[in-house]
Amino acid sequence: MLRYTGVSLELLTDYDMILFMEQGIRGGLVQASERYCRANNPKTPGYDAEKPPSWLVYQDCNNLYGYAMGEYMPYGGFKWYEGDLDRSLELLDGMTDKSDVGRVYEVDIAYPDNLHDAHNDLPFLPRNGVPPGSKVNKLMATLERKERYIVHYRNLKQAISNGLIVEKVHRVLEFRQSAWLANI
Repeated sequence: MLRYTGVSLELLTDYDMILFMEQGIRGGLVQASERYCRANNPKTPGYDAEKPPSWLVYQDCNNLYGYAMGEYMPYGGFKWYEGDLDRSLELLDGMTDKSDVGRVYEVDIAYPDNLHDAHNDLPFLPRNGVPPGSKVNKLMATLERKERYIVHYRNLKQAISNGLIVEKVHRVLEFRQSAWLANI
């Protein structure tokens, strides 16, 4: 049991589960995006009184790591989902960010062509790979179909809600979760 949180963390001992979770680790994403923004208010050049006013807000988000550590995280009860895998995807709709049970999915997922223009600047579900003309493995946000992509249920819900299509579920790892670091 951890001293300050009082939680007992279960150690993953199943080698397949360890490899499964490690394959889902991708690292950080670095990218250069083209910035575009336009405001329409009396304090900006080109103000058009015929159009509705709009303003720009620049936000510099701090403490993202600290925020993430206060979210629901696994602490035990790791097991392979034994039910119908397609049904596990249907049950995803009922799972919230604060569900007592969390899941990590291994899926084949498609990126429909009609989303490419809208998602081109920052596609969902980046993957590791060697880009053309390089010999170095990098984390790439692409619009390509992904096979056997390992993804946390919250990220999968976000991708599905934005139009990505799960074609097949290969495996699902279930676990108990709580916000066990939130009150430190």
